[in-house]
Amino acid sequence: MPRILSPGRNVWCERPVQSAGLLIDGSDYYRAFYDAALRARRYILLSGWQFDSDACLLRGEEAEGAPGPVTLLKFLDSLCERTPELQIYILAWDFHVVFAIEREWLQKIVFEWTTNERLRFRFDSSHVDKGCHHQKFAVIDGELSFLGGLDLCNDRWDTRRHLEKNPLRLSRGEPHKPFHDVQAYLQGREVSGSLAELFTARWSAACGEPIELPEPGGATFGDDYAPESAVRLASRRVALSRTDPRGAPTGVEGCREVCELYVDAIALAERSIYIETQYFSSREVSEALIRRLQRGGGAPLQVVIVLNMRAETLKEEVAVGLAQAKVIDDLRRAAEGSGHALGIYYTVPAHEGEGEPPRATYIHSKVMIVDDRFLNVGSANLTNRSCAIDTELNASFETEDPGDGLGRSICAARLGLMAEHLGVDDLRCGGDLVAELDDRAGRRDGRLRIHPSPDEKQRAVLAVVDPQALPFDPNAIEDDEEDDRSIFTHGLGALWRRLVSDRDDRK
Repeated sequence: MPRILSPGRNVWCERPVQSAGLLIDGSDYYRAFYDAALRARRYILLSGWQFDSDACLLRGEEAEGAPGPVTLLKFLDSLCERTPELQIYILAWDFHVVFAIEREWLQKIVFEWTTNERLRFRFDSSHVDKGCHHQKFAVIDGELSFLGGLDLCNDRWDTRRHLEKNPLRLSRGEPHKPFHDVQAYLQGREVSGSLAELFTARWSAACGEPIELPEPGGATFGDDYAPESAVRLASRRVALSRTDPRGAPTGVEGCREVCELYVDAIALAERSIYIETQYFSSREVSEALIRRLQRGGGAPLQVVIVLNMRAETLKEEVAVGLAQAKVIDDLRRAAEGSGHALGIYYTVPAHEGEGEPPRATYIHSKVMIVDDRFLNVGSANLTNRSCAIDTELNASFETEDPGDGLGRSICAARLGLMAEHLGVDDLRCGGDLVAELDDRAGRRDGRLRIHPSPDEKQRAVLAVVDPQALPFDPNAIEDDEEDDRSIFTHGLGALWRRLVSDRDDRK
């Protein structure tokens, strides 16, 4: 059985870990981060796409019994006050003006000028043109790390129950949508050291100043750390992969390890592929999956993809909505008559009363599981930009034997995620997984639904627009003049009419 992980091609580095696992949904991750940060003695490093000073980490009974403040900035500031040696560094993407209305204003003043001098906040604009910094990770005392799809910000908290109405799911006093995501935890000095190296390289590029971190001291988290409610993975090694045109921290330009990893994992799949992704518009990844679906021989492949029902904002529709509709259509065509099974789904929240919930659960996770021998989780969506121009960071676990301890724990993680999306406590599936899920989704037995895209309007636009030619989800650093020609050559007017029509229909 060929190995998927290939250092130098789809892996930046492989490191030993003392313990590792998944934290599923914001409630579990925020609580784990809070508890771990309380134990920090030397430093905390935070890299993210977005931070909010008033993001609430603990809620309900957990907040009532908390040993300190429960909102992000007050909590971090209190840690500096109680631990005189503690240094905290926060590195946030210096976001584009298009996101300004959605972001907290005057963040540098709020985060740095009103807090302890050992809490340092910087915006990072060292990415390439049209790119963004999208790596989401934390390092505590050079011993424990978290990475995945979750930022410490508003509108991200939810529990695995994904209730339609949850009085604790509030941001700045207002209810927000049900939200699903996955974060990994990694205990080990070697892997945390590599992530600290990545952080300090990013900080130096962004600020022009180095960071000197103290050497790790005595053990902060014991020999076999595991947060409450964690899904443990029986692994002693983890591989890290990046997208970074500038290659921090190695300086090797054009780093596309994450995309290579997705493509290689799909090509080597023998029995099953499970994917959760916020968006699916990547040309390279979709073409790899089409090639695998069209390949004969071997056992029938079971492919399950869980993503959002539709783009929720105009920005998302412009950037990836139409391209995703084409990908879904192409994948379904490739699966027809291939002997392989393909199921593409979205999921709705737990609903009380008659009829369908008014909105779906927002899928923000980025997970791929192949043959229950390989698990990948991180920040990278299946989009062109995540494969080429944004900075991304993923972690992978692999075993040669799906029946060993790691394989069984990967299988348990996959079944647990599918059970969550169905809204059941436990899941036992036979060999024809997609047929069973299609049947349950069609009968609305549970929360899983068959994805409706592309609809008639999308098909009409796809007849005149090539969404891959639009500049909003680039798969390479391109010339602006060529981008402008591509927009108009391929029908920006038709795209605009479709967007306006859809927005009118939703009023």
